Amino acid sequence: MTKIILTRHGETLWNIEGRVQGMMDSPLTERGLHQARRLALRLKQEGIQYLYASDRPRALATAEEIKRELELKVPVLSAPQFRELSFGEWEGKIWAELRVNYADIFAVWDKSPYLVQIPGGERMEEVAERAWEFLRELMGKHEGETICVVTHGLTLKLVVTKALGYDISDWKRTPWQFNTALNILEFDGRNIVPEILGDCSHLEDLE
Repeated sequence: MTKIILTRHGETLWNIEGRVQGMMDSPLTERGLHQARRLALRLKQEGIQYLYASDRPRALATAEEIKRELELKVPVLSAPQFRELSFGEWEGKIWAELRVNYADIFAVWDKSPYLVQIPGGERMEEVAERAWEFLRELMGKHEGETICVVTHGLTLKLVVTKALGYDISDWKRTPWQFNTALNILEFDGRNIVPEILGDCSHLEDLE
């Protein structure tokens, strides 16, 4: 049985400010670092053998905190395939302001975001394809082992949606992925069975 642990990076400065990150980046907050450590403590008994992360600094920093807390001897393996959706011209801008300036796009985004072409950015279908195909490669490469992947909110939700056999148009059927949300899937070579989806109970009472 192959175990796949999927999570999102910890809270960042731009998360607090309500800014679009995408391919751009901002540092983890102190709370974000604590979130990563709490997640690591929860994963102590999972026997992680390989640790992958998007090559964006916020994801790598989260993975490094997990590695440090668990005293893992393996390196954090950078995987650009797990980058967040590129938001093109929107990156670095405030979400609330974009809603006013691009009201026509958000009218579609709020109902069917998978149909939206963000100016200069990616479509959700592109992100789902690149991330899911690479995860399938990893499942084949690490058969019978336990891997952990640190990625981003939208990318993570899309991967979980694909893993459960849903089309991206059904992406609302899977839980939103908050900072350090935990997903654990088991793959027997044919079927993927979800053990935990979008769980953040490790963050309870975190100040």
